Amino acid sequence: YDRRGYVAPNHTMTHVLNFALRQVLGAETDQKGSLVTEDKLRFDFNGKAMSVEQLQEVQQIVSDVISRSLPVHTQLCGLSDAQSIQSLRAVFGESYPDPVRVVAVGPEIPPMIEKPKEPKWS
Repeated sequence: YDRRGYVAPNHTMTHVLNFALRQVLGAETDQKGSLVTEDKLRFDFNGKAMSVEQLQEVQQIVSDVISRSLPVHTQLCGLSDAQSIQSLRAVFGESYPDPVRVVAVGPEIPPMIEKPKEPKWS
């Protein structure tokens, strides 16, 4: 559990990077794997090579999220409740327990469960 505290920030950033990639490259962009350690992260995703402009746009989105110092919320939720949240991202091929741990950067989770289709969650 001591190591988790060092790994958690990079793990959270995989979610932010996933969000940024989907904003720039489109909703068809999906995570295909990742490696997260206390000193680095690797993020694998589908699609073609990115242009310099796309890379810069992704970097800007991630930097903006970091500079806003948004709180990170976690909560155990029923799997069906979690899956109904519009912006929830799950890794294809992974199976998730019920309840599942939901992580949100910015908004608190109870309102997301209450109004899962709210556009502002995306």
